[in-house]
Amino acid sequence: MSGIGGYARSSPDSTAIVSLGRSLTFGDLDQRQRRLAGALRAAGLEQGGRIAVLARNSVESLETTTGALRAGLIPVPINPLLSEREVAYVLEDSGAAWLFTDRTIEPHPGLERIVTFGDAYERCLADAEPADLCDHVRGRPMHYTSGTTGLPKGVWVRPAAARAAAQRSRDFIRLWGLTSDDIHLVCSPLAHSAPHRYSTRTLEAGGTVALQSRFDAAETLAAMDLFTATTTFMVPTHLERIFALGERALHRHDLSSMRLLVHAGAPIRPETKRRAIDLFSEEAVWEFYGSTEGQATRISAPEWIHKPGSVGLPRPGAEIMIFDEERNALGAGKVGEVWVKDPRMERFQYWGDRAKTKRAWRAGAFTVGDLGYLDEEGYLFLTGRANDTIITGGVNVYPQEVEGVLTEHPGVAEAVVYGVPSDEWGQEVHAAVVPRAGHEVTPEVLMEWARERVAGYKRPRHFDLVHELPRTATRKLKREPPEAP
Repeated sequence: MSGIGGYARSSPDSTAIVSLGRSLTFGDLDQRQRRLAGALRAAGLEQGGRIAVLARNSVESLETTTGALRAGLIPVPINPLLSEREVAYVLEDSGAAWLFTDRTIEPHPGLERIVTFGDAYERCLADAEPADLCDHVRGRPMHYTSGTTGLPKGVWVRPAAARAAAQRSRDFIRLWGLTSDDIHLVCSPLAHSAPHRYSTRTLEAGGTVALQSRFDAAETLAAMDLFTATTTFMVPTHLERIFALGERALHRHDLSSMRLLVHAGAPIRPETKRRAIDLFSEEAVWEFYGSTEGQATRISAPEWIHKPGSVGLPRPGAEIMIFDEERNALGAGKVGEVWVKDPRMERFQYWGDRAKTKRAWRAGAFTVGDLGYLDEEGYLFLTGRANDTIITGGVNVYPQEVEGVLTEHPGVAEAVVYGVPSDEWGQEVHAAVVPRAGHEVTPEVLMEWARERVAGYKRPRHFDLVHELPRTATRKLKREPPEAP
């Protein structure tokens, strides 16, 4: 557990990062990161300074973000799916001095330099003097939240001292059992927090990170076989698309090397979870609850089978608390706002938003506005988000609960539930549904399905059948009516 720098000294020829057509050893990675840090320091970037990275997953993009973190700088990953306007907002809001990218982009006010991966990037490294680096990353990238309730905000963590950085690395590696024998397959964009975190910690454990530039279900199965991947992180949509390939495709490749498949980011259908367990084993499949701000709970497959729908117990040393709107602690079974207290977690701030930061923290605990309850054994069950709650006739409806019922229908691939204004009720419950391929569903069929499974006030009054649900740039569901065709 000696970090990237330590493995560069002890195992310089071991593979650190690999993608189709290219690989990088720990020795080469360390030297390139030292030159990157030298170029940035020569330009006057000091500890806590920010650089932006706008690129698909690549050896260079991961090399740049982890190298900046080892130097005490703050990388700002920008989702490559964002529009030009959204990219411009992140660049301006973050105050990034340099931009590293894999595409042609116009100059932006405030940017001192734009470096394009390829020849320009290689010249930048070649012209720089190597700088000293910490063996471990000294913080986290400043990922931007999805902005479902306004403009996105960067989640900022102050760079840590070397000893604290090493301890945080050890804690994560021990929690998930990462080793130098691991080959971690990256399926999601490194612009998202969880894929980047697992990639970074795999490198710090001396393991190999195998990169996909984008997710494709069939290619992912092939990559698991090709790289003999041992760990990966996915969101439920990835698993849905994998299982949509059919049984023949699922068994075309050898997946036996996969010992840890972690999923998070959205609720998962019980059927999909069970199929994942059958395909990869009970020992391999884990789920966690967390956000860009921090991870909170995790649950193994055997625990989930015993408590279906739960997102698990708090991490060792952490505590989950449920509060009502008056900040009263709630007992088992009572739905309220979920708060997390973990003394070892980095204390984050929302960049440039003191008010939002203040609302997120209370007595050493933080919340991101999720709603849920604890059972008698302390397992957490999520019911939705505070700002998603539908109030109809003075009664709260939690969309996630109703969505779970709808996606249990064999003809439903995805569903989103949202509130619409109503003169009589304040809000009415509506839903948009994506039918599953090969199935015929109608609003009347879905109405009957819901009538048998949820209380009358929770049932959607209207269903839209759509090809795709509205999502944010980070692929999170937007609980709003779909656009008219």
